[in-house]
Amino acid sequence: MSKRLDGRKVKSLIEMLSGYHRMRGSKDYSESMYSLKGYLLRAGFPKERFHVFEYPADGVTKTGNILSTLAWEPVYGELWLEAPERVFVTSTALTKVSLVSGSGSSDGWETLPLAIYNGKGNYSGKAVLANDDPVKVFQNAVVEGGARCLVLCHMRKAFEEIGRSLNDLPQMTNYLTIPYDRKSADLNAVAFSVTKEKFDILLNHAKNGNAAVGCRVETKMTEGNFEVLQIDATGFKEGPDVLITAHLCHPSPGADDNASGAALATEIARILNDEKFPFSVKIALVPEYLGSVPYALQLKEENRLPMYTINLDMVGADQDKTGSTFILSEVPPYLPQRWGRILELNIKKLLPSNSGYPLKRFGEIPFMAGSDHCAFTTLGIPSPFMGHLPDRFYHSDFDTPQMMDEAELEWVGLSALNTLDQLVKPDPDLLLEVKGKMIGELYRILKMVAGREGSDDLFDLLISNYEGEVLRRSFNDSGNLPSLSPLEPAFESSLGLEWIKTFPQNLKDELGIDFASIADFTVGGAAVIGGREAVELLASIHYRVEIEKVRVLTGWMIERGLLRS
Repeated sequence: MSKRLDGRKVKSLIEMLSGYHRMRGSKDYSESMYSLKGYLLRAGFPKERFHVFEYPADGVTKTGNILSTLAWEPVYGELWLEAPERVFVTSTALTKVSLVSGSGSSDGWETLPLAIYNGKGNYSGKAVLANDDPVKVFQNAVVEGGARCLVLCHMRKAFEEIGRSLNDLPQMTNYLTIPYDRKSADLNAVAFSVTKEKFDILLNHAKNGNAAVGCRVETKMTEGNFEVLQIDATGFKEGPDVLITAHLCHPSPGADDNASGAALATEIARILNDEKFPFSVKIALVPEYLGSVPYALQLKEENRLPMYTINLDMVGADQDKTGSTFILSEVPPYLPQRWGRILELNIKKLLPSNSGYPLKRFGEIPFMAGSDHCAFTTLGIPSPFMGHLPDRFYHSDFDTPQMMDEAELEWVGLSALNTLDQLVKPDPDLLLEVKGKMIGELYRILKMVAGREGSDDLFDLLISNYEGEVLRRSFNDSGNLPSLSPLEPAFESSLGLEWIKTFPQNLKDELGIDFASIADFTVGGAAVIGGREAVELLASIHYRVEIEKVRVLTGWMIERGLLRS
């Protein structure tokens, strides 16, 4: 590949960032941010093109549907089995993610009886051993049960097909979080994440009775700020902006998630500055959701929303080592499609190959919730997401720079750069190919919506978004019908992630759909379209699920106050 972008430089930045425990609002987060700024300054970047935005990390401020946490950082944590024998379990000296994000502090050295988690119950003054969801365990064992300490072994997004399970990775420590808004933090519960190997040792002793653990924990939980670093990559003052986003937060090492995105965005800024790129491109390095959502809303309030964004999240994985696949999350069809389609085509054109045979995995998926593109998508801004999922070492201490691939970083970075090039030097052949794909997709959607409730709300919007005026005459007499009910979001911007914990397990099992992504899709669609039947119809087509399932989800969201109808 061309060395317009050198993967070795990006990987070196990932190595630097991986040494910082980049918890949102922490000293390490700030220091990592200023290290990237220093890198650009030493490369000749003008100092006036940096701006730091600050938003409250106080545990009480609510932005849209997202409640702020406090600023949290660990000082030290250590856990031992004390009875019936003394065995070292874990410490932050061994791995920084051993201390669960949001943990409180101990009163010096504390020795506590060890109990096995069994749902709701009385755990007063005990350490509770659990392999369930940390937020649920926190609610049942700490908030309602009075537990003093949690010892957790839990893996998010297990994928046994690629060897991502607790049994496959018994020596891996998972990065976990418990609530630390102001009310939760006042409970001052301490919490550890342990390997499956150590969990089994503790479990065997706890089953036999009379087991106890000892711990010493010191953390800082204070009111502070979430910092967003905005970098004006080109200094170009005319016309609209394009924005590249990446979240800088996550614990050490956090190489793929998301030192890779922050490092690649920083290197793209350096390249654009060196090339004197003649279009306004800005970079935003954010604390995930807690920074991107207020930042996006501030841009909206100041009438400075970009024309589109590109979100870089987990963009450096070595596919062979991590079992990962490079994915592009599509722009929802209720938003303009051009730039997402240009990005998709550039990814495919640059896909590493030999004699025409692809050497890497790549896949497009429907709009996916879970990252900072959602903060802009739900405000009506096309915001394709590039990332790698599933990942064998996601959210763990095994997510190290050794799992990164320089060629993968070049592939992702050049795909973004070549897409930006179309702003100033459009390639007519590429645009013709993009137009052909949009027309084909528009034809499919119009055929599926024709004559159904809500189709009239969608007709002109879809033709505009897919640049498909050529199809208007073919579908003018499709008997389109309006929506019967209004639908609007109850909150500006993305719903975030915490609400997902309230979604009933019986509905998850019954529906069997990606309810979190469809919910954020629906919020953005409600803001743009305004008709319930139209939004539900488009969601069912986009995700290829039965419309009845979408209606059940929408109804639940209305009942819970996440939407209004």
